Parts: sequence; structure tokens; C-alpha cells
Amino acid sequence: MRLAITLMCLAVAAACADLLDGPPPAPAPLISSEPGTSLSENEKKASRLRSLELRCASPSVVRCISFDYPDQFRDLSWWAVGDQQGRGSMGLIKNNEHDLMPQRDCTVAINGCSLKFTIPSRSGAGASGSWFANFSDDFSVRFGEGEEFYVQWRQRFSPEFLKARFSGGGWKQAIIGEGDSPAYAPDGKVIWSCTQLELVVVNNHFRGYPQMYHSCGGKDNQYEGLYLYQAIDYRPEEWMTFQVRVKIGTWYKNDRNYHRDSEVELWVAREGERSRRAVFTEGYDLANTKPGAKYGKLWLLPYNTGKDSSINHSIGYTWYDEVIISRAPIPDP
Repeated sequence: MRLAITLMCLAVAAACADLLDGPPPAPAPLISSEPGTSLSENEKKASRLRSLELRCASPSVVRCISFDYPDQFRDLSWWAVGDQQGRGSMGLIKNNEHDLMPQRDCTVAINGCSLKFTIPSRSGAGASGSWFANFSDDFSVRFGEGEEFYVQWRQRFSPEFLKARFSGGGWKQAIIGEGDSPAYAPDGKVIWSCTQLELVVVNNHFRGYPQMYHSCGGKDNQYEGLYLYQAIDYRPEEWMTFQVRVKIGTWYKNDRNYHRDSEVELWVAREGERSRRAVFTEGYDLANTKPGAKYGKLWLLPYNTGKDSSINHSIGYTWYDEVIISRAPIPDP
């Protein structure tokens, strides 16, 4: 069927775009202007602010993060809080004392401030640090069998970041993983980024477009790539939009008893455009053998497994803004 649609599209490509992409994951933007309308900078700023407010106002939204406030940037690294490392609803983490810390940037942002990462020359895999957020302050919002949720964020890339000749396996954008349990039950431990049920958005092998994989080596002892629907290239100096949809079926227990009742999608949009499907995996199995474990934590980070700290390259930057977590599809900005 897809082949037939593709052949038809060779003749009428523009008209067939929706047939190939399928329906968008969310309604149209809540803020729009008439074609050809010219807006002042103040009108554009007000429109951007209103767009975030409207998207976050939905009763289905469980968390909305603007990066405009200092308490969204708490340093929860060992060197700042000792044995309270990572304990909080959201914050910053660096792996080593002399690594860089992500920053609050109020000069490059959609509106207000953003989360900025710097990727320095001659740096290791995690030298830029990371930022995390549980899906709720009290850790009560977590998703398990039979549930569905959506994660949307905006991200901007410097030209140097996209062009740099890094070593390693490719930089990550986001990890959606196991959330901390209320009161850190049952063992009092913080949940870190590498978990069995995780879903990762990554520029795998620096191909120049987002891909996804499932599990930190914990599904049948592998990192399992998800089906790439179409390659949507990263673009520099614009605020791209990414939205992940996760429909959880029956947890797979690494027992070769596959249920094939889960789905994962990634949708990507260039600034000012509608989103397009990039990853689509249906009839899938999400692995989870840990009692009580559920999705409930988002990590943002440019971590690049295997990056060689002896290699010189241009300094790169990436920024994040407007994180929304919801029980229902989130409209495009």
C-alpha cells in the first residue's frame, strides 16, 4: 500500500504529503496568523508567549517547563549537594567536578530564557552535563501498562554543533526513562538516566537526523533501534519542535513472550511548520522487568557515548525550551 502511495506521489508530490505522513499527532497550532500577515517583533513575542500558555492550559498537561525561573536550574550534582545528589523534582547534573554545567540563557530563547548546553573542544562523552525533570514534583505522575503519554520540547542547534567532526556514536537529545518513586521507595535510591524501559532520541552515528532506540542494554541484552519512518534533517539557528508519543501495552519481561501491543512515535517540525512523523514503531514490546518501575522522568543532554576527549573541534551549542508532558497530544507551537 505504501509503495502504491509513493508511486502516486511521484506525479502529485505536494498533494500526497499527508498520505505518507498520516495524520499529525496533535491539532493545528493554537496561535496562527493569516497568510501574508506582517507582525511586529512585539506581536511575535506576544504570540509565542500565548502559544505556550494555551498549550500548557490543557487539563491533560501534567508538566510545563518554560526555563524562565532559577528554581528550574538547581545544581543537584555531588559537588553541590553531596549525598543528596539527584534528589529533587528537576535539576542539573554534571558527571565530573570539572565538567561544564548547563546554563540558563536569557539571550537565546523562544521567550524569556532557555536551557543551554556547551560542547567544548577536547571534551568527553558527558562533559556538557545534563538536566532532568520528573513528570511531577511529588513523583506521583508516572505511566505504566495500558497508559499513553506525550513529551514535547523545542530545541535549537548552533551551526558549529551540527557541523563539528565529533568522535563517538552520536549525541543524544532526550531520554524518557523510569521516574523516581514517591519518597524514593522502596530502596531510597535515585533513578538515573540508564534504565531498562528508556526511550532515547539520538543523532545516531551523526547521520544528521533524529532516530530512536529502546532500553539501555536491558531488552534481550541489547539497545534496540526503532523503525525510522523518514529522515528529517536537523536545521541550525531555528527552534525545531520534537514530540514523542508512547503507548504502553503489556510490559515485556525478557522471556521471549512477545505481546506486540505497544507503540512509539516521534514527530518533528521545523520552526513555523507543521510536524511530520520521523519514527513510527507499532506492534512493539517495551521491556520492563522491574516491579513498580514506570515512565516518569525526562533527561535533556547532548551526551555522546565514546566521544574522544583528545580531538579538537569547534565549540558547539544547543538550547532547549518549552518542555510539555501530557496525557493527550500536544498541539504544534
